[in-house]
Amino acid sequence: MLVSAFATLFAPSTQAADPEPPPPIPLDPIPDPVLDPFANAVPVDHAPPLGTPRYRLWLSPDVPFGVRVFPGPGNTPPLVLAGAGFSWEIDPHPWRVIRAPRVRYRLMAGATILALMSYGLADYWVHMSANSVDWELSWSAPSFYKKAWTLEAVRFDTNKFETNTYSHPAAGTMTYLAARGAGLGAGESFLFSCAGSVLWEYLGEYREKVSLNDLVLTPQGGFAVGEPVHQLGLFFERGEDNLVNNVLAFVFSPFRYLRRRLEPVHVARAQVLDDFGLPADVWHRFDVLLGVSAEAERDGLRRAQRRMGVSTEIIDVPGYDHPGVLTKRLDAGDVTSFRLVGSVDDRGVEQLDFVTRVLLGGVYDQKIVPDGRGGRRGYTIFAGPSTGFNYAKHRQEGLEEDKIGVANALGATVDLTLHHGDARARASVDAYGDFGAVHSMAASAYIQGRGDAGLKTVVADKRYYFALGGTVRPTLSLAYRRFELGAQLTYDFFESIEGLDRYQERVTNDVRLRDRRAGERVWLSYTLSGDKSPLAWVEVEHLDRWGRMGPFRASHASTKLRAGIAFRF
Repeated sequence: MLVSAFATLFAPSTQAADPEPPPPIPLDPIPDPVLDPFANAVPVDHAPPLGTPRYRLWLSPDVPFGVRVFPGPGNTPPLVLAGAGFSWEIDPHPWRVIRAPRVRYRLMAGATILALMSYGLADYWVHMSANSVDWELSWSAPSFYKKAWTLEAVRFDTNKFETNTYSHPAAGTMTYLAARGAGLGAGESFLFSCAGSVLWEYLGEYREKVSLNDLVLTPQGGFAVGEPVHQLGLFFERGEDNLVNNVLAFVFSPFRYLRRRLEPVHVARAQVLDDFGLPADVWHRFDVLLGVSAEAERDGLRRAQRRMGVSTEIIDVPGYDHPGVLTKRLDAGDVTSFRLVGSVDDRGVEQLDFVTRVLLGGVYDQKIVPDGRGGRRGYTIFAGPSTGFNYAKHRQEGLEEDKIGVANALGATVDLTLHHGDARARASVDAYGDFGAVHSMAASAYIQGRGDAGLKTVVADKRYYFALGGTVRPTLSLAYRRFELGAQLTYDFFESIEGLDRYQERVTNDVRLRDRRAGERVWLSYTLSGDKSPLAWVEVEHLDRWGRMGPFRASHASTKLRAGIAFRF
């Protein structure tokens, strides 16, 4: 029976099309609505006959005001409304509405997210002993009154740093990919991810206070990470139909891959492929790098680490960076990128940096012409609102590990490329407003000097805090034939948020905290032979960290030298 019901639900409709709705009732011009707004009421006996397959609530566009009478289905009384120039259709066949693609996609997205949350809920209760320390509320009207009305029970939580800045954004990524894989757009998928986060905080963890940081970091991190990953899945899906592309499409967009296997979904394979079987009609750059890293000290280089990483960028604009003239509007997800690099040694991860960028829309303009000598002249530029996510950690000798996890919640991106013969210059600037969790450089010094009595809970227990701030990240690269020289500056500033601690009633010393991070990275690469050959690269990166808590200050600086090989696809 269930199989039959689902087959009926998702089968294409074979019913005849609805008959044409009855023509609108001609109306006499109404008097001035201010003097007599009810003078144009339609008598009930002039309404369309009852029993028609579809009822249209109709108003003539040239009659903006007046009373209208609409027949009800069957023998129900007619509906009397003040007209305002609108049209409303009611379909008497709800199954046909459910089978409509957009409705079916939303139902599928909601069902998948609920299934993911059910797994999370089961895991939550399996580890009840660990989670019960946060149980302060109950399934009762007073508890929900504090959560939903007075917001007294909406606070920052006291979870571990990795839970808040890694695990929860990862969960948001899964719910976002579930909605994207069901066929929804970027905006709707973000709303579904937000709804899942709210549902979890208010109902799934009904015995806990609502975590304000989770309401932000989970869906925003899910979008900023999930959209670049989803675009990778779409990219490999459009490539050659082989094992490697299918596996990568599944890895990066698993829900869409499963949906393609469960119901017929048209896959628009690229008409032109490159040597690797990847779409050649979409501009992309994938780098996989291997190398070594060492820290520069006054007495030389020491603490050598192994360096590994991957970076991707996809610009889904037909004709991007090719000869031609083009101006168009950009949609969310047309430009995405992420960079994940790290250094490891015998003690584990020494340094890790994960950065994403998603353009939310914008405009694109291009004018490139051949120069007659095998090169090109012209420019490409795009600009628009953007968002991103950044998780970074760095082991500091003699100090606690430095960690930052921030949602680049909303900002703007401008990206300009200039061509002149065989030379190419590209400059971009990302600027964001941030929310996130930041390890305090000065917290340990403050606590050693004055103790932790009355401080924010996470500062006293875990040495981090929740903050608002900003990020500016300009990047410049110059390429000539096989050489590329690049530089990037990242500057972040953060200030603590006061007054919303989980146990705010215990906070008697709500000290303000401030932190800054400035990173400069310069690299030089050389393509060994051909466009798709490995690149030899060297890099210098300098990082300054500075923090303040009350009168206590702390800072740290490091310079890293790196070299290796990168494989570009």
